[in-house]
This record gives sequence, C-alpha cells and structure tokens, in this order.
Amino acid sequence: MKKTLLLFVFVLTTVVAAQAQSPRFGVRVGANYSGLSGDDPTAYTDRMFGFHAGITSQFAVSSDNFFAIQPEVLFSKKGAESKDDNRKIKLSYIDVPVLAKINAGPLYFEAGPQVSFRIGGDIEQDGNNIVDDLDFYKSTSFGYAAGVGLASTPLGLSVGVRYNGDISKLNDTDNISDRRNDLFMLTVGYMFPSR
Repeated sequence: MKKTLLLFVFVLTTVVAAQAQSPRFGVRVGANYSGLSGDDPTAYTDRMFGFHAGITSQFAVSSDNFFAIQPEVLFSKKGAESKDDNRKIKLSYIDVPVLAKINAGPLYFEAGPQVSFRIGGDIEQDGNNIVDDLDFYKSTSFGYAAGVGLASTPLGLSVGVRYNGDISKLNDTDNISDRRNDLFMLTVGYMFPSR
C-alpha cells in the first residue's frame, strides 16, 4: 500500500512536470507549532515550537499559472511536551509534500499528500536526554498538507499558513498509545526567478 502510494505520487508528479511550463524553484523557511494527536497522547499533551527549512518548486499546469503542482523537500522539527514542560519528545523529519496549488491573484490555496522520513529524535526529561534512539517509531509516515497564503508574483515572495496531519501512526506497537504527528506551520517562501 505504501509503496503503491509513493509510486502513484512519483508518477503523477513526473507526468505533470513533463507537461508543465517553465518550472520555478525556490526556498522555504518558517516556524512549526507541533503536537501529537491520537487516542491517548499520554504525557505529551502540549504543543511545542520547532522550525522547517528546505527547497520548493512549482510547475505551472495552466498557461495563466492558475493551477500548479508544487513538490517540496523540507527538514522539519516536530514533537510535543508535557503540560509542565519538563518532558519533551523531539522528532526530526524530511517531509516531501506534493501539493496541488491554486493561484487566485495574490491569494493561493494548496493541498496534497505528504510522505515523511524520520531521521532523528529523542526524549528529554528536565533538559537531559533519557532516550536517544526512537526505533520503536516508524521511519516513514504518510499524511496530508493543506494551506492558504499570500504571494507576490513579481517579487517571488509568499507567506502562508499550512496544516500537516499524519494518516499513519507513529508506531505499530500494541502497548504504546496511538499517536500521530499534528502540525501547524507559518511559512515564508521565495521563488527563483521572480516574475
């Protein structure tokens, strides 16, 4: 199922990119406000701040750039903390969203699937690492992203908000509660070349 979804996203992106006009590339950075959702998030009930940074691209599908496909590769810090802030779970991911984007003047809307690859993480208690290796969490997760923002096409700048939610659980272990990443992003992008 996961390999089929990955293959579908790759083929769709390749086909659209092959038919699209003059791709644009850029960078994206911003703040994350992350938490864990699920049946029982146990000790990690509060959200925490992180960041994201990476590269973005945009392939216009329509001649007026009203509809575009926007794949990205982002490094993203996620996690959650206890209510008293003394226990934190910190997770590092490479997120690869493939978004359908509607450019309606300065306003844009985006939504699409996302695959995330966990590249690190730890659990902290009172500022000290108590678990350095989170192998009981899956290395790959699938989810979705949706957002809205403002873009200045002549300058190449954009500012937006985005929500990311995981469909797959963080782990498959029966004795660990059902947790999923849950993330709000404030993001700033710059596309080359500006138009």
